[in-house]
Amino acid sequence: MTTALSSKVVSNERLRGDFHMLRLDAPAVASACLPGQFVMLGAARPGWPYLKRPFSIYSTDGENEIEIVYKVVGRATGVMRAIQAGETFDLIGPLGSGFAVKEGARSVIAVAGGIGLPPAGFFCRKYVSIFDRTTLIVGAASKAELLIPVGLAVEGVEVIACTEDGSKGISGTACEGLGKVLEDLGLGESGEGGNSGGSGSNGEQARQVQVVACGPNAMLYGVHRICRARGITCEVSVEEIMACGVGACLACAVPQTGGGYLHACKDGPVLDSSSIDWKRWLET
Repeated sequence: MTTALSSKVVSNERLRGDFHMLRLDAPAVASACLPGQFVMLGAARPGWPYLKRPFSIYSTDGENEIEIVYKVVGRATGVMRAIQAGETFDLIGPLGSGFAVKEGARSVIAVAGGIGLPPAGFFCRKYVSIFDRTTLIVGAASKAELLIPVGLAVEGVEVIACTEDGSKGISGTACEGLGKVLEDLGLGESGEGGNSGGSGSNGEQARQVQVVACGPNAMLYGVHRICRARGITCEVSVEEIMACGVGACLACAVPQTGGGYLHACKDGPVLDSSSIDWKRWLET
């Protein structure tokens, strides 16, 4: 159930570089949110924009608190980093759809690029016990921009770092890291004709693998192509500019396969990657 409330700040700490973690007291959200969902935040502070801003949920204790990992990139987050414990945010949430656990999956690979770690990391933490293998791939251009998971010391979660300049972990993109993990699982390309049902040469193996991803649009498209070539279903958490977060303004439009549009706030942000018209979306 979506709730509007005044949420007190428990802590607001810098992690590294421009990345920060905000911890909020929000029992109604903490007890109900799922990986992939988000909240809309507004602050009564000079400089905060007129509209609330969307933030993915990074984790919850299941009872009282939620954590939000954010990067200082603009006006709202610039104000946000100075907010201290005891101050309050106006909060609406949890909003949107979360990742679904794929029936029959034995291995899950979560791919995070840029600031896409929160929903991917949350999924791994919440569902690690139901999979035989849980892998979280975190990618960035360089070590300085890499957001290593905080508080993800969960037994059974394998964290793989990928940097494009080779300064940390695997040298290459998060998509290249995904390809290597799938190869380790014995899943090679079956051709672009591979379908989302997991048929073709990979067959049953593909049906036992789940892939979820969040990050820049180009990365999500790369993840989609890799999964499609192997007959693996894939869910992506999309990032679009939002004004309301509840489907009223229709600003967060995502071109839909077959025509029309999906909207990240009410149809997503988690979408089946095959439901997106990637050509139209990447050209806009």
